[in-house]
Amino acid sequence: MTTPSHLAGWNILPLAVRIDGVQPYSLPGDLPAVTDKPAELVPTARGIRSVLDHHRAVAACAEGPSYLQVAVLVDDDGRTASVGQDGSVVAGDAVEELAATVHRMTGQSLEPLHPHLRRALVVHLDAPDLPVLAAASSVTFSAISRDGWSVVVTDDESGWWALRTGLAEPAIALSSDGAARSLEVLLGDQDPAGYTDKDQADAVCGLSWGPQWTAVSVAEDSSAAAELTREVVGICASRTSQVQIESVASVFDLDPTDTKRLANYVHGASSPLVLESVLQLLELPVIAAKVVEGAKSLEELDDAARYEPSSLPEAWIQSLTQEPTAHGLGASVHRTVLRRPELLLAVAGMQVAAGTGLAALARRAGQAAPALGALSALAFADAAGTTALYSVARKRKSQKPDAV
Repeated sequence: MTTPSHLAGWNILPLAVRIDGVQPYSLPGDLPAVTDKPAELVPTARGIRSVLDHHRAVAACAEGPSYLQVAVLVDDDGRTASVGQDGSVVAGDAVEELAATVHRMTGQSLEPLHPHLRRALVVHLDAPDLPVLAAASSVTFSAISRDGWSVVVTDDESGWWALRTGLAEPAIALSSDGAARSLEVLLGDQDPAGYTDKDQADAVCGLSWGPQWTAVSVAEDSSAAAELTREVVGICASRTSQVQIESVASVFDLDPTDTKRLANYVHGASSPLVLESVLQLLELPVIAAKVVEGAKSLEELDDAARYEPSSLPEAWIQSLTQEPTAHGLGASVHRTVLRRPELLLAVAGMQVAAGTGLAALARRAGQAAPALGALSALAFADAAGTTALYSVARKRKSQKPDAV
């Protein structure tokens, strides 16, 4: 029998308040130190906590490098959960009133959770596949490819979720705001964890690191508000389980030694290097970790490219201009075509010859004439397509002679 959640009727609203600046102070209303230069008043975590305590809000918070993350409970009408005089949970002030107090007391604004949040998808697609991905998803993104994997960064939130939820290929979703970090393995059609529900399978293949979450103001007692606050803190501070670690290790076929290394990384501190270490262990492009940590931007990288939605036929043509980064026969053939586009012209010549021969046979074939005529037309159509690909490949070679 499961214990009913105290969260029934309440929703967790993630918010954040800036706490770094030139001239911090300890409590709302404290005067800044005397200085010759004008200073920006920015509160400390203690100051924001006192504002939340003033509203007796049922909330949890965690201090990051520059923002205090806050999880506030609200009902369907947007009113915050508040601690009653007897320790009960009652509907308190509206979120707008809480935000107004924060602004009045600290000069700062409540913002969406993780204002510094950066995200990237590491997709098991190579550079030639990316134009088709942009066309199929109708999403604009920037990307860089390494060893058959691509690091993809979308322009906005809607594009991120469109790609994340629409991928059929395995992918890894990375995020970091400088304090909280996560790595989720999106399994596509695979389900090695044995779950029949894909969302549950994805969830069990996730790793997370984060700051310490604490209650804002409720005492450690058995009141309804205290129990609800502890539940909120438990949800926000949930850590990666051993099942999740083993699931990720299974997906990437790690041996026992590397699985132990992965567990050590997960149980370690949330640092700017932890995602990079995990990606290196999983043999995935570590540049993705540098991107989500803000150490590198895709715009700084010479081999990064931007992809915009187009028609599928145009995307297939664009794919030819992208040099693969993977190894294998298919990638080698693709690179050879880019270096020697005249090979396509030779193929087109053979297709024309085949079409001409089939047309001649069709004229003398009697009942088989319609079928041979159709094959002849198909051969001529293929020749026209191959000639178009030749033109694109030759143009790319003339524009980027050092790229291949």
